[in-house]
Amino acid sequence: MVETCLTSREGNNMEIIIRPTLVSDAAAMCEIFSQPKAQRETLQLPKPSVAMWTQRLENMPTGVYSFVAELDGKVVGNIGFEHSQRPRTAHRGTFGLAVHDDYHGMGIASKLIETVLDLADNWLQIKRVHLEVNTDNGAAIACYKKFGFEIEGEAKNAVFREGEYQSTYYMARMKPES
Repeated sequence: MVETCLTSREGNNMEIIIRPTLVSDAAAMCEIFSQPKAQRETLQLPKPSVAMWTQRLENMPTGVYSFVAELDGKVVGNIGFEHSQRPRTAHRGTFGLAVHDDYHGMGIASKLIETVLDLADNWLQIKRVHLEVNTDNGAAIACYKKFGFEIEGEAKNAVFREGEYQSTYYMARMKPES
């Protein structure tokens, strides 16, 4: 478990805890992924149910790791990391994340990313972490670049959201050499 002290926008110190996701977090996951920004920027469908999240959390596939960010006892973010289980791609992983709309800009996404990059770099022998991000999601792109992710290409009309097609960037980061 990772514990970090954050400073809020108001200057108050707050403790954020990163921990593995539990089945009992299903309602919190449902709330996070029901937020407008999460619906817009992730591949989740609107109006998820607690039952759907319970089923997902009860049936995590091999190689999938999920963590939540907890702030003042409330689950406010989630990251899911998938380590490829195929022999020829076992050196790579990918992730998706969401932060509750009311908690953006507080460093929560960064703490979640730090958690999975530590897992990838120091425990799973992963050399390459890649992801896709909507080309108009400047805040996420800036956050990923802060961790060494680089844009490798663009997929035109890659996702469908709010009745329109949206392009995505392919971004990746190689494990830093020691």
